[in-house]
Amino acid sequence: MAGTQSETAETDEALAQCIALRVESEQAMQAARSACSRLYQRHARKLLAFLATRVGKSDLEDVHQEVWERVWQHLPRSFHGGNFRAWLYQITRNYLIDRSRRRQMERLEDSRALPETRLRAPEELLIDQERLDALRQCLQALGEPAAGLVQARLAGESYPDICTRLGLKPERAHRLFHHAKEQLQKCVERACV
Repeated sequence: MAGTQSETAETDEALAQCIALRVESEQAMQAARSACSRLYQRHARKLLAFLATRVGKSDLEDVHQEVWERVWQHLPRSFHGGNFRAWLYQITRNYLIDRSRRRQMERLEDSRALPETRLRAPEELLIDQERLDALRQCLQALGEPAAGLVQARLAGESYPDICTRLGLKPERAHRLFHHAKEQLQKCVERACV
């Protein structure tokens, strides 16, 4: 009986801490899996209800599974204590935003693959090509890591993944992206005048 009371008395934060320590030993890995299972049991039903209002029925289980995979992947370096449920829903919102961006990019790429239904004037094609060339030059002038960050975000990559790959802190990455976006906009405007 005492064992069941201590299991229910474990806080989400304590379970998350157990998951964060999973690389220390095989025993720690087993404890982490058990802790993750308990967090899942506590939060899965409400998370599914939250997701059901945001994704189609056919995607619901896949999205739910992906969110929990991200919890497992990001928890050791991203959860710093506090309200686990708030962190879980932030991970979920970020995933839904990233998923939406990827789908928009896919639709855009699909629409580019379709032949144009109307003939465009040569002037329009020339202006588009000039803008594209200007953007390429401005992107090169931007330098790293800003150029890599902009390209990754436009490709739909998430901030946590970019930060890990480029070795940036999230706050720095957000500031750098917005600053780079402003620089690119001004640069392209100057080049196309």
